[in-house]
Amino acid sequence: MELLFRLQEIILLLYFISLSLLSYDLFTRNRQVRKAALYVMTPAVILHFLTVVQLGMSLKRIPIMTFSEGVLTLSLGLIVLGVIHFYRNKSEFVLLFYLLITVFLLIFYTFSSLNFNSTALTLNIVNELLLVHIGSALIAYAIFFISMIHAVTFLIQERNLRKKDFNRSFFSLFSVETAKKLMIRLAFIGMLFMVISIIIGIVWGIQIIGYHVFLDLKVIGTVMLIILYALILTEMKLNGNMRRFAKSNIILFALVMINYLVISEFSNFHLWSL
Repeated sequence: MELLFRLQEIILLLYFISLSLLSYDLFTRNRQVRKAALYVMTPAVILHFLTVVQLGMSLKRIPIMTFSEGVLTLSLGLIVLGVIHFYRNKSEFVLLFYLLITVFLLIFYTFSSLNFNSTALTLNIVNELLLVHIGSALIAYAIFFISMIHAVTFLIQERNLRKKDFNRSFFSLFSVETAKKLMIRLAFIGMLFMVISIIIGIVWGIQIIGYHVFLDLKVIGTVMLIILYALILTEMKLNGNMRRFAKSNIILFALVMINYLVISEFSNFHLWSL
């Protein structure tokens, strides 16, 4: 069981890296990043395929008879279909969608294949997955904070440039260009870490309390924040209004803190899981 789980961990890690790189490519249109994403995805798909084959050989049948087996086989079918679709149409967005669903299904299979009431090994595995969930969220909060700091810096420096106010603070802070690049890239990276965290958290929650997890205020708040970050990044990409993006970034970080510090107090699920 441990060897199988470690293999699934490697597959998920490779998929997460590929997902992050594809998202970055979709945002920046960087061909080198796209190639790197495909290079990382290739061994993940191969290992995924071998996992399904190994399960089928151990069962001596096609692994589709139970819900858990069906989820694993479906996840493989989706990523293979996504790769074929990509090579036919060259659409990173479509491949990203297939990959996101595949990751969700693979995490769901990983949790559903564990017996939460049995061995110490199982509990250790669950703790590792929860560590990734919590760690990803905390990393996202830290990155959002740094992005917000650069958004404030951008507004200050942009104002100084407009008014030609080259005072001491102007030379002690980051340049406008540096602040602009960092506030955008960090907001995007923070959003990716938050997506990873919420996917693992939702799948784990489904196994523990069922689909009531979707009614949890913390989950709803986190999903809304991811959507809002995606919206301001998309709007900035389309219109190029950096001042609006910087102001929205600052406001969203305040909402992130409210979601983390305040909304959590009304979340029975998260309080129970501590």
